[in-house]
Amino acid sequence: MKTITQFYRFSFLLFLFLQPKINAQNSPTELSLSPIFSNHMVFQQNNINPIWGKATPGTNIMVKATWGESSKVKTDKSGNWMLKLKTPSYGGPYSINIKSGDNQIELNDVLIGEVWLASGQSNMEWKMNHCAGCIDNQDYEIANANYPEIRMFNVPMDLYGIKINDQDWKVANPQNVTDFSATAYFFARELHQKMDIPIGIINTSWGGTRVEAWTSPKKLNELGPTNHINHQEKYRFDDKIRYNDSIVLINRKNFGFKMVEFPIYREEVEKKWHEYDFKDQNFSEVDYNDDQWNKIDLNPNFENHLFFENLYSEDQSILQDGTVWFRTNFDVEDPAIKYNLIFSKGIDDFDQTFINGENIGNTFLHLDERNYSIPLGLLKKKNNVLAVRLTDWMMGGGFRGKAYVISANDSIGLPYKDFKYKHQAIITNGYLMVHNYNGDDLQKKIVNGEEKFLKPHNLNDPNEYSILYHRMLKPTIPFGIKGVIWYQGEANVSNYYDYSVLLDGMIRDWRSHWNDDFSFYFAQIAPFIYSKKQNSQGLRDAQRKVLNITPKTGMAILLDIGEENDIHPRNKQDVGKRLALLALKRDYGFNIIDTGPLYSKHEIKNGYIEVKFDHIGSGLIARGELAGFEIAGSDGVYFPANAEIKNDKVHVHSDRVEKPKNVRYGWKNYFEATLFNLEGLPGSSFSSINP
Repeated sequence: MKTITQFYRFSFLLFLFLQPKINAQNSPTELSLSPIFSNHMVFQQNNINPIWGKATPGTNIMVKATWGESSKVKTDKSGNWMLKLKTPSYGGPYSINIKSGDNQIELNDVLIGEVWLASGQSNMEWKMNHCAGCIDNQDYEIANANYPEIRMFNVPMDLYGIKINDQDWKVANPQNVTDFSATAYFFARELHQKMDIPIGIINTSWGGTRVEAWTSPKKLNELGPTNHINHQEKYRFDDKIRYNDSIVLINRKNFGFKMVEFPIYREEVEKKWHEYDFKDQNFSEVDYNDDQWNKIDLNPNFENHLFFENLYSEDQSILQDGTVWFRTNFDVEDPAIKYNLIFSKGIDDFDQTFINGENIGNTFLHLDERNYSIPLGLLKKKNNVLAVRLTDWMMGGGFRGKAYVISANDSIGLPYKDFKYKHQAIITNGYLMVHNYNGDDLQKKIVNGEEKFLKPHNLNDPNEYSILYHRMLKPTIPFGIKGVIWYQGEANVSNYYDYSVLLDGMIRDWRSHWNDDFSFYFAQIAPFIYSKKQNSQGLRDAQRKVLNITPKTGMAILLDIGEENDIHPRNKQDVGKRLALLALKRDYGFNIIDTGPLYSKHEIKNGYIEVKFDHIGSGLIARGELAGFEIAGSDGVYFPANAEIKNDKVHVHSDRVEKPKNVRYGWKNYFEATLFNLEGLPGSSFSSINP
């Protein structure tokens, strides 16, 4: 790990990495463009589009486009420059020449059309080939993705802002589209097919993230505190880097820790794992003395598996994410025959496994069964040594099933009660902290010690307040866009009561940074079986309420495409199409119905409630039984209700509620829509309380 001096060297290198990408023939101080400008890009039509980059301070920048426009500017004292270029109506391909003295950059195959920003969490991030069968008709959709006038730019999931320098705009074809956001691609395809003009998508998404991470510190401070909004910008990202570097030295001095940054992606872990020095090179050897290691005090209920939680209790939770070594001995009848080592239900998360000092397997996936072939000649008849370095990076790990050695004629169980173990490294807040403490010393010094080791800031946490605004959104500002499509909310289910305020704040925040009151269309989260303590119906209703408080917004209702046991619906086609319907009607003037029925108001009648809806289209219909309606009296206790459509209104009543007061629909985590308009678009779930 870095010393303080090395840190500043690192910071300088990081600064260079963060600068816009450059023409291969030029140095960063001569001429460069922000990474979002590349060949194959799409410019927003009929717009004054910013272009920016870096060059030598005080030099002139000239930009000429083959559609006949040009612009010039002088760099500031830091070498930054920005100018604006007027675009005509859609067309192309064009070229753009950027020149500074003798240095120049040429952008080719540039189209002019409609540009949209796509953002959110995993359902927007979800790529066309995210996994096999993840999208309906996946193979067909990829094979037929031949749309040369649809282009996408992906902002990579990288909190350090380095990977974006390697990104380019990509043309939609079967080779490239696999890396496209599925929702964004189907949105773009619908627009392109209906308008026959180039469509550009800038995708900046990150799975599992809250809306707070996408909002600037200034706006969060303006919003809070509310129930869950209490943000203070104590530390900027760079300050946190400095803090982490300082505690590396403190923890090394006080505890002997060796601290290294721990990657958040499996591929990066696998690539870098061999570089980590655990000071454990001899732990797998046959003659290693493990007398000082801990013995398994195993509950009989856990004989067929062994979790870190069985070894380390809740008050020792700091030890449940990290690296633990295990050793045991076993005999075989005939060492000359072929044996395999099996961990029947896998290991959480990954392992390096040794027999008699030889590495026989490395797996960097959790839960997958381990079936390692033991090389012939490696085994002895007696006292073979199995050693496993097991690492869990979140939420506790361990052996999830039985362990045994098997041949064609023999099966030798390896009971966990016979294992010994030694804790070797802690993983906390994105850092691997290697130590060399044994049992009692580990408890005294690390767990119960009066002088606690210092925890680093988590620089790999995409849910840090405002982190994604800084690292994932800022690189796109103020690139000319028509509007935004947004698919997020699942990560905010637990604080759904703040979501209307948070999303409204984020939308206004983004518009202020672009200085543009652009359209903002979002997908209402689809039904899914969340935990009983989570109220996703409340989140869906909070999203609905945003329509009433935030101008130029629209909501694609997904109440009919949810999947009970999958938070990622496979039907991304309808998500993209329904978002596109909003844009086609509201931005491009198509005479269509763009959304499903939305609760408007209700009236108390004689023993029943009459519910009125907006966006009924050609009329209301039921698919199957009109179910999912509930009513309550003044006591607030809801009962299932009978519902029927009359004159494009819904009449709701229950024999158990003599004097109804409020009504709700689809008020469950998982619910299948029954109310539609004749255009086939589902109605939104709702509650009449605080509409």
